[in-house]
Amino acid sequence: MRRRTLLQALASTLPALPLMRVRLAAQVRQLTPDAVVVLRDVAATVLPASIGGDRVALVTERFVAWTKDYEEGVALVHGYGHPRIEKSGPSPVPDYVAQLAAIDAASRARGAQFGALPLETRRAILDEALKTAGVNTLPGRPQGRHVVADLMAFYFRSSEANDLAYRARIGRQTCRTLTLTTRQPSQLA
Repeated sequence: MRRRTLLQALASTLPALPLMRVRLAAQVRQLTPDAVVVLRDVAATVLPASIGGDRVALVTERFVAWTKDYEEGVALVHGYGHPRIEKSGPSPVPDYVAQLAAIDAASRARGAQFGALPLETRRAILDEALKTAGVNTLPGRPQGRHVVADLMAFYFRSSEANDLAYRARIGRQTCRTLTLTTRQPSQLA
């Protein structure tokens, strides 16, 4: 290759570099309003009805806030017993938006919005979505494979869900004093 040809090729690609950055910055960073509507209906389907509608709505809003605050490249696991540092991957929000749109499309193909369908039909749609995504276990934390599994992991792996399961104020994943760890946890009201 001649030097002149190389310089011409470089000169033609350099002006395009800022556009590549703009394209990356234009990616979806927050759940769309339509996606949040479907997510609320999904949450009412997969989260325990025993916690009540207000608590389901609160968990959903916390999950939406988690997606807004998600940061890429943050160290997740390190320290003793973990020789390699794991970092958070790219934002799952664009995938979540697409997955929620697919759930909405599947429910509309069955004749109604997701939240208006019978419970068994909603469960069948979500079961098919999870099978298609290859999700067969609940992850330890939201990992971005599918929004339904991540929403469930967000709640079921939380201190709140743990306390509810044991009907005691255990406070798993919270900062507690050593004296609290030697006493029996108090019962939930």
